Amino acid sequence: MIVDIEREDRVLTEVIQSLGPWKNFVVIGGGYALIIYKFYLADRFLGNPPVGTRDIDSLLPRRIHNPPKNDIAELLAASGFKHMPKDLDTPPTESFTKEIGGIEVEIEFLTDNQVRENKHRNVSIAGIVAQPLSYLEMSLEQTLRFRTLSNEQGLVVSPGAWLFHKGLTFTRRTSDSKMLKDLYGIWYLASQLGPFSIQAISLFKDLALKHPKWYGTFRKNLELWIEEATPLAWTLLQTQDPFAELKRPLFIKLINDALKV
Repeated sequence: MIVDIEREDRVLTEVIQSLGPWKNFVVIGGGYALIIYKFYLADRFLGNPPVGTRDIDSLLPRRIHNPPKNDIAELLAASGFKHMPKDLDTPPTESFTKEIGGIEVEIEFLTDNQVRENKHRNVSIAGIVAQPLSYLEMSLEQTLRFRTLSNEQGLVVSPGAWLFHKGLTFTRRTSDSKMLKDLYGIWYLASQLGPFSIQAISLFKDLALKHPKWYGTFRKNLELWIEEATPLAWTLLQTQDPFAELKRPLFIKLINDALKV
């Protein structure tokens, strides 16, 4: 799906407006972070856009000092988002959906698992249910502020933390398609955004030096995937990029050179 800046700007602007004062605490991650990098923080006229997505992964800290009066669920409902339970967990995984500009957008909330017990149990925060993920505290701590073309401000995961987190967690994906999207995202962010890609790699290396054990896992995950990937897996990875810029030799060089500390 090719990204259209006017459509994505409308989506992001409406989502940020719907969050009200919580926009100062919610951090956008996942595939939508790539769209934000491309259109608001990098040179949007340089190179190809990333592959689009309809899922907005929204990261939220477990504990918030002086939280806003109205909770997130109330604000989203007032803005026309529909609450959708997704499983039978206690509390259940959930999402919030709304049609914006003719497309259905889905928001899911994630948080860190920095607790002693029930690390993988969903947690209720500000009226919503957030899924805990490993290593997410880094993405909550390392953020950038962006401004949409419609002049709404929001928070996005730092590109260095985004690269790091995807390399740490893509092996845990429940489907091959999601894993390949993560690998595509690593390649895209680290190589296709000109000076912003150089900045992303520099930020990633700073974090890698601060978290050497995590970096060891990062290297092991990517090196093992490269070693074990079948010809079909490489073909499927390359087809993630509709512009056919992603090539096996370039991907390997990126992992072995640019993302090596």
